[in-house]
Order: sequence, then C-alpha cells, then structure tokens
Amino acid sequence: MDDASSFLPDDPTRFISWEPSQIMELDPRKEARNETVDMLTYRILASHEKDPELSQLMQRLADVESKHVAFWASFAREMGLEVKPSRLRTKLLAKGYSAFRRLFGLSLTVKLLELHEETAIREYSRLLEENPGLTPEQKMSLEKIIGDEKDHELELINEELRVNPEGVRDAVYGMSDALVEVLAAVSGLAGVLIRPLLIAIGGLIVGASGTLSMGAGAYVSTQSEKELSANSDSVSSNEGKRAHASAVKSALITSASYFVGVFPPVLPYIFSASGLLGLLLSYTASAISLFLVGSLVGILSGVNPIHRGTEMVVIGIGAALATHGIGLLASYYLHVNV
Repeated sequence: MDDASSFLPDDPTRFISWEPSQIMELDPRKEARNETVDMLTYRILASHEKDPELSQLMQRLADVESKHVAFWASFAREMGLEVKPSRLRTKLLAKGYSAFRRLFGLSLTVKLLELHEETAIREYSRLLEENPGLTPEQKMSLEKIIGDEKDHELELINEELRVNPEGVRDAVYGMSDALVEVLAAVSGLAGVLIRPLLIAIGGLIVGASGTLSMGAGAYVSTQSEKELSANSDSVSSNEGKRAHASAVKSALITSASYFVGVFPPVLPYIFSASGLLGLLLSYTASAISLFLVGSLVGILSGVNPIHRGTEMVVIGIGAALATHGIGLLASYYLHVNV
C-alpha cells in the first residue's frame, strides 16, 4: 500500500477549487471521524484477537484506515476546518465492536465489519457523484479510498468463509423461530386460560415440540445438502461421515437455540404473573429478545440490523396479538375459563 501522502494532490491549494454552493454534503471532519472509528476498531480487534490470521488482517486494515484519516484531516485543514482529536463517542463505538466480538463471536463480528464496509463504499460513491467541484486529483484520491474499502470487504468475505458461520446461523435462526412461535402460542393460551401455571405448561409443551421438530428438520436438511454438494454418485465413506457429523452438529445447535428462545415469552407465567401484567411482561421480554435476534439476522443476511430487528418485533408481536384474539374468541364462544 502507498503511504498517506499518496492520497494528497501535488498542489494542496487545489482542495478549495469550488464554490460553497457546489458542495452537496461533503464534510471532511465527519469522514475523518468515521475513518478514525474504523482505524481504532481494527486496532482494538487486532490487539485482542487470538486467531492469528484474523489479527493480522485487522492490523492491515487499521494501517490503511489510518491513511484515510490522514487524507480527510488534510482535506479539512485546506478548507479551513479543524478536525478535533477522537471524542468519547468515537472511542465508545470502537470499544463497542470489541465487546460485540466477545459477546457474539468471530463469525458475526466479521459479518458486521463486512456490512460496515459496504456502507462506507455506498457513502463514498455518493460523495463522488454529488460533488462536481472535485478536481481530478481529488476524485482520484476518493476513488482510491473506495477501492481500499472494496478490498477490505473482499478480505472480510474471505475471512467469513474461513471461520465458517454455519453454526452461528443455525443458532440465530433457531432462536428467532422459537420466539415468534412460542410467543404466539402463549398469547393465544392467555386468551383462553386464566391460571399462569397452565399457560406456562402449554408454552413449554409447544417449545418442546418445536425443539424436537426443528432439530430433526435441521438434521435432514443439512444431511441432504452435504450429500448433494459432495456428488451423490461418488460419496466416499469419509465424506459420508463428515456429512453425518455436520448434520448432527446443526441439529444440536438448532435445537438448543430454539429451546433457549422458548423462555422469554414463558418466564413471566412460570413466576406466576397473570392477567394483563403477565401478558405485558411476556410481550416486553419477547420484543427485546426479538429485536436483538432480528438484528443478528440482519447482520448475517447483510441488511440493516435495526430495520431487520424492528421487522422481527412487528411480525412477532403481530402474530401474538392475532393469536390472542383467536384465544379470546374461543374463550367467549366455547365458554372456556380455566
């Protein structure tokens, strides 16, 4: 990689080559702060990462991001703007990535960083299009940064393939299914039953059934997928054993995560919360869990985590309300009051 000076034009005064009205939304101070967050994030991850390959990758990315910081800081100075040292928010964001790594593991962290690089590419491409006053040298510098960000994304994609996030996907999707299904079941039972213990037992039975069916489904699906990918006409005994082991692992992870997802909607009733209070506590615990799991699903699928988390909450609560309405109708017309 070139050093930081490779981003700067031969004549620095050419940074100010346009009228203020030509600038769309270009604030080099903001971009310098964003790149500082990236630089600190990669440095922190590199220093704490036990996986040697990932640690080296994080350090390489941090070195490139430091050059981006230098470019934007110089850009700001030439425009007469002051770039203040890293603020508390910048450091907190960088620390947040490190905490995310410890909480959710390597696979999701790499996927989150990949999503962040995609956002940076879109942002810089937009700045390039919406600022016609940029000189050829400035455009070349910005295009170089975009190229760096694309390289970062490719390196992270390769790293994601290396760390194999299949187990993480199984866990996240298993838990999301449980939260939606069990919340809907418990909500429906709460419309028919009065005693919290009966509602809790009903929810746990639904959860146990779902745990077994999800595990069986994951096993069959993974086994079939591995066998097909290995070419069913020439599957060796070792390949067959690996397919079986992978299917068993997928089934266990999916079942365990589904079982964990059973408890947020059921716990209030286990602790004897009844009536409206029990329903509100169940909905609240489930909504928080749905948002967190939905955000993780968003990271895995490469979409905005906040949007996906919100969508999961809306779907889960909507299904629960609909099922609760069915329970109330059943209680009214069938005269069930237990």
